[in-house]
Amino acid sequence: MSTLTTLRAALRLDLNDPVGTSARWTDADLDRAIGRAVSAYAEILPRVQSVVLTTTAGSRIVPVTSLGTITTILSVEWPVPLAGVTGEAPRPPWRHDEEAGSVTIVGPEVPAGEPVRIRWSGPHVVDGSGSTIPEGDEALVILGAAGHACLAYGTPASDNFRYTDGEAGAAVDDTAIGPEWRNRADELLARFDRDLRRLGGLRSRSVRARVK
Repeated sequence: MSTLTTLRAALRLDLNDPVGTSARWTDADLDRAIGRAVSAYAEILPRVQSVVLTTTAGSRIVPVTSLGTITTILSVEWPVPLAGVTGEAPRPPWRHDEEAGSVTIVGPEVPAGEPVRIRWSGPHVVDGSGSTIPEGDEALVILGAAGHACLAYGTPASDNFRYTDGEAGAAVDDTAIGPEWRNRADELLARFDRDLRRLGGLRSRSVRARVK
């Protein structure tokens, strides 16, 4: 399983920026670029999880704050069949209250302490312990991170000038440095966006085919 450290190392290889005193980017810079790429990835291909919780007898409200950050509640199954019981669980009408951090089961029946399965999508996690990005998609995320790193580097930290180097006796123009990095960033981010949306479309069609 990859971690933030291994993804950062791979990103440095792609940027040709080895660790050392001459490195263009600090680890913090690259971690921020990876985070931005992971966020963009999650908008198209979010992390999907499911959990079985227990309803409270006489209450339609199921707290979901323990699930962490929720982008979308995808499905609610209630009551979940007991172990050994075949068949699909019913999918009752439900309502997600984001502010309250709960799901409300609506309909004629009221929960009586049965299990409920909730499936939801949320952000991916990449940290020092691991990553929820599928291994096959890591290269795509690194591509996006490279674009964001170049974009940040294209913003000059000091003024750029055209001047004559007295020792070299030649004109120097460093005003083109920023635009060149931004052009490179635009190219990388365009590839990232194109490949990400293509992959998202392929995964979506695959899911629909399995459901049919």
